[in-house]
Amino acid sequence: MTSRRAVITTLAALAVAAAWGGCTTRDRLNPLDPANLETGGGIPGFTAIAGNGVVSFQWTRLTQPGVVAYAIHRWRPGEAPEPLAGAVYGSGASTGADFDVVNDSTYVYRLVARFAYGDSALSPPDTASPGPLYLAVLAAGAPGVFALSPDARDVVAAIPATNAFEDAEIDRVRGVLWLSDPASGTVVRRGLYGGIAGITLLTPGVSDVSVSNLRGIGWIAMPDQMQVIAYGPALDDPNPRLGVSGIGRARVVEAGTVDPTVWIGSDEGFVFRVQPTDGSPLEMWNLEAPIRAIALDETARAAWVTTLRGTVNDLYYLVPGDTTRTRVRAGLDNVADMEVEGVHRTLWLSERGRPRAGAGRISRIALDGTTEISIGGLEPYGISVDPGSDRVWVTDLASDRVLLLDRDGVVRRRSPPIDVPYGLVTNLP
Repeated sequence: MTSRRAVITTLAALAVAAAWGGCTTRDRLNPLDPANLETGGGIPGFTAIAGNGVVSFQWTRLTQPGVVAYAIHRWRPGEAPEPLAGAVYGSGASTGADFDVVNDSTYVYRLVARFAYGDSALSPPDTASPGPLYLAVLAAGAPGVFALSPDARDVVAAIPATNAFEDAEIDRVRGVLWLSDPASGTVVRRGLYGGIAGITLLTPGVSDVSVSNLRGIGWIAMPDQMQVIAYGPALDDPNPRLGVSGIGRARVVEAGTVDPTVWIGSDEGFVFRVQPTDGSPLEMWNLEAPIRAIALDETARAAWVTTLRGTVNDLYYLVPGDTTRTRVRAGLDNVADMEVEGVHRTLWLSERGRPRAGAGRISRIALDGTTEISIGGLEPYGISVDPGSDRVWVTDLASDRVLLLDRDGVVRRRSPPIDVPYGLVTNLP
């Protein structure tokens, strides 16, 4: 027989063990358990994804017994959640959509799971801003093109590639991407979300590509071949439309829309402006240093040009009819990209700086060369002006994200992390 003292001792030991056990953190495997360290009790896996005139929903169905339905709550920032009319789905559903939205507005959503025993569970909220914008980013970590939702909060499609593309341009009339791949010596054409849109063009030594949106002609710079070749408008035609030679090692090409002439920059430091119909020269400037980027000021039918002088870049503004060269800025630090913002005709310019140092900057520069704003602490690379606005999208290698900056340089949106993002393409239908 066990003594009374032994029983008391055993009970006391159990009480101490229980007390110690109550102070430890035990595994909470149920995602709806408020003590679950990963979910906090919210339904995991709910996402609201912005589109053009629609917000779609995705979620992972719960495995707990008793789920009878899912519903969606919606509200505007600062407002109270309300049930979304008609957004009630069966227990087997995992997707839904909200078509009652206004583009360029912001909405907040959450998923509600209803159980047979009368209880319910909620997901963490997710935000979406629908709109017509097409936004895609070139990435080098996992080579390819990644299409983002209009608000850049989600990756909605991927075009994988064997090699990282050198450049991407868009035929805005037909919605076709032209993608240059120097490693394979080709230019491929793809639909905006990945479908094959034309034959692959064999272009040895390709560097830059530009598309004339008036006629759907693609202009391809091939420095090793010392020429620029034009293809199209037929996407299944393998034969060049025309070639421009006598221009040295053509590194950069930009085709205009308001002014359909084509601008070409060479490693020898020359900028050429040529006719799009036959490639005949109109004007030439000698900047005495390799040309590295051209951005067209369509309103003035002029161009901003950067050169590489030793280890720094200089910035010029070239005007047709004036063959003098106007150096606007000198000593820029590793310019990666630039683009004109048409609302105020200012230039957004990214200085990457030393790679992987996070000490670069993006600046907005006025026509007279003054810096209107400069944002540091980044490693900016590709730039694309938000169509029809004075905001700019930029890839930031320091954070591996795409950022939307307003005119004052304030970050308005951030993409999810993307493995080494560099180039950008935007479009409005």
